[in-house]
Amino acid sequence: MLEDELGVILFERRKNKLSFTETGHQTVKLTKKFLKQKQKFLDNVQHFALKENTIFGGVNAPGAIFELESHIKEKGLEQHIKIEQKTNDELEKALDDENVHFIVTDYPIKKEHILSMGLFMEQLYLSVPLTHPYATRKEIKLAELANLTMLLRSDLGIWQPLVNQLTQTKFIVQKDWAAFVDLVNASALPTFSTNITQQNTEESTVNSQRIQIPISDKEATKTFYISVLKKNKAILQELVKTK
Repeated sequence: MLEDELGVILFERRKNKLSFTETGHQTVKLTKKFLKQKQKFLDNVQHFALKENTIFGGVNAPGAIFELESHIKEKGLEQHIKIEQKTNDELEKALDDENVHFIVTDYPIKKEHILSMGLFMEQLYLSVPLTHPYATRKEIKLAELANLTMLLRSDLGIWQPLVNQLTQTKFIVQKDWAAFVDLVNASALPTFSTNITQQNTEESTVNSQRIQIPISDKEATKTFYISVLKKNKAILQELVKTK
């Protein structure tokens, strides 16, 4: 039927054998390309349709999701918020291309058409059981984590480079966050937490059974900024307290 519609020969027919002609192979390639373009077209249409009732955002660290969800809950917003975690480069491009309404990065974006403001500060902690040798410490340095075996969440975003520097620390990585909380609750192994994740209700039981020791290294503290296009300044008023 496709040969008749296109008016070309797509198959080479031999006894007990059917194979593509060169035109047939090219048609397959073009068809695959067309189907990808079609799906992209449908995704874009659906995305822009959703933007009428949904605020799209991007963040570079999981803590930003917790913090924004807290802001949204406090403000009682009825509009649906969809947040995805991406790299800083991906976030800036998405904002410039107007594929998201806002982004959260660990630095302000200094561009004429973008408005950035401080959103929150995140401090990294070492979380240990009450009986751990470090439990009495008031603070600790990253270098002191060498030779420890620690539980770790995956998808750490902007915090991942810091973890990658700890080459003498062994990490047991858990991708599912709910499973990670259960694992920490049942384990004597240390893990990381932050002032933001400590406020997360999923971890409230874990926090009551552990000591949270602040990590004193400069790179263990980050300030995060929310950025929008200036024409979308009203979105800041929806998400955070602004004057």
